[in-house]
Amino acid sequence: MVNKVTSIGGSDTSGGGGIEADIRTFQQCGLFGLSVIENIVTMTPQDWHVTRYAIENTIFKAQLDTLNGIALSGIKVGMIANQDNFWDLVKYLDQVQTKYILLDPVLMTKLAVSDHDNIALNTYREALLPKVQVITPNILEAALLTGMSSINTIAEMQVAAQKLFDQGPQYIIIKTGSRWQGDTAVDLLYDGHHFYVFEMKRIAGQANHGAGCTFSAAILAGLVSGKDIITAVADAKQLTHRAIYHAVKINQYVGHVWQGVSNEQSTNQENDDVITVNRL
Repeated sequence: MVNKVTSIGGSDTSGGGGIEADIRTFQQCGLFGLSVIENIVTMTPQDWHVTRYAIENTIFKAQLDTLNGIALSGIKVGMIANQDNFWDLVKYLDQVQTKYILLDPVLMTKLAVSDHDNIALNTYREALLPKVQVITPNILEAALLTGMSSINTIAEMQVAAQKLFDQGPQYIIIKTGSRWQGDTAVDLLYDGHHFYVFEMKRIAGQANHGAGCTFSAAILAGLVSGKDIITAVADAKQLTHRAIYHAVKINQYVGHVWQGVSNEQSTNQENDDVITVNRL
């Protein structure tokens, strides 16, 4: 039987991030993906100005009710835009029966959307973090959620990870993404006992929209498929690396990662990019 997972969050009209990226990633990982759209993000063709529209609360609740009739192996929560929807999501997570809930706290995005403007940060942190097993913030989001001024070193990532672990999640994965200095893409995992640093060569260029969503969705897919957390993160990082390498140029403003490339279709140059995993 194919495992069923759902993505709850934002729909990216341009197809790069959010639920669109999650569904493609789930399918690439052999899972059946469902969706609950909480908001829709649009862009103007003239200057790529981004606008976000929250879904009406009755429609959001109806989508959550639909899930109650489906056995889910995992849930990913992404961008949440509306306070009423937020509280209905919290209630849903309180009663749902599933093994893994992963929170990708989309507070800071490449598209410069002003996220969670209707939800107080303390409320978001205190109501949501204790209900999830995995959280995958980028370094800016990790700083916001922990009250740190900034995160610029691995040592600061460790401090942030410990703070986030104390708020409830079992596994903390902090993503550096394109905001990290140097030619290496670095991510950190904390399981409450040990820190692990995952590194790969950074791919030059800006066609990487959807990379963070893809990474977190692939981690959830790995866990749901029975992988241990270290293997799930490592495999997700390699899948994301491949998706960035084969990114699709959308227009003059943005390029989207492409999850549809298999290992067999990867190039020799791409396969030379090796992942390293070190326990600190």
